[in-house]
Amino acid sequence: MITNREQIASRDGTGAVGSRSMLRADAGPFACFALLFSILFAGCGDCKFISQKCPPPPDPQSAAETPAPNAAYRVGCPDVLEVSFLDYPRGDVLASVDLDGRLPLEYPGNPRVEGRTLDDIRFELAHLASVAPERVIVRLAAARSSRIFLHGPIRGRTRIVPYQGPETVIDFLKRVGGLPPGSKLNEVYVVRPNVATGGQTEVFRVNVPRVLIDNDQTTNVPLKPSDQVYVGETRGSVFARVLPDWLAPMYRQFVGLLPDDWWSRNKIRTREP
Repeated sequence: MITNREQIASRDGTGAVGSRSMLRADAGPFACFALLFSILFAGCGDCKFISQKCPPPPDPQSAAETPAPNAAYRVGCPDVLEVSFLDYPRGDVLASVDLDGRLPLEYPGNPRVEGRTLDDIRFELAHLASVAPERVIVRLAAARSSRIFLHGPIRGRTRIVPYQGPETVIDFLKRVGGLPPGSKLNEVYVVRPNVATGGQTEVFRVNVPRVLIDNDQTTNVPLKPSDQVYVGETRGSVFARVLPDWLAPMYRQFVGLLPDDWWSRNKIRTREP
């Protein structure tokens, strides 16, 4: 009687080759299970780390659009400024920077504000109104002149965020919820096209764990207008996005991927008319 092993061996002429073939066949289900397990739980450690170090804001979209400019922010067209005069309430106004770089105000004039900081504009308006700078308030109501392009583990994949000054890339990602669970922390890059200056494109790799754990700011580059920020995505997060709607929330909660993106799909649906 010829055994199965002998039949396999007789095809190749050696028992060793047949044995290896049988082992491969037996290992198939275990290899598939190991691959599936690695996909399901890939990045779980990063998810816990991100939730502790970079908790997302309650409403990331609102956080990104709410003006919180750096003191070095340079105003440009068509930024919207809110101007208040404590001694002349009738002069309070919301105004957009015009194409010629001026702020069109009836009182006390229309100064050129393009490329100037909010403090510079406040002092200029105080000079024109002949009052102390402390009696004038200038606030950025809407940043519209420059943008940051954020690519990451989100629905839609790309997000355009108003630029609000030279904040570091980690501060920017914290503020706008740019490191949601599912982010791959060893794949965060800043791409600087340098189109306006005619220079070569620059690419900066950001060592997120070193910045957050060791406080090493070497790779935590300050952002400039039109910078592109790329955040990698774990295999588990990619897998979650292809699951059906009824299964995806359970999976994300199980592996620590909730919240699954910058704002939930249900929240987006409630905003649609």
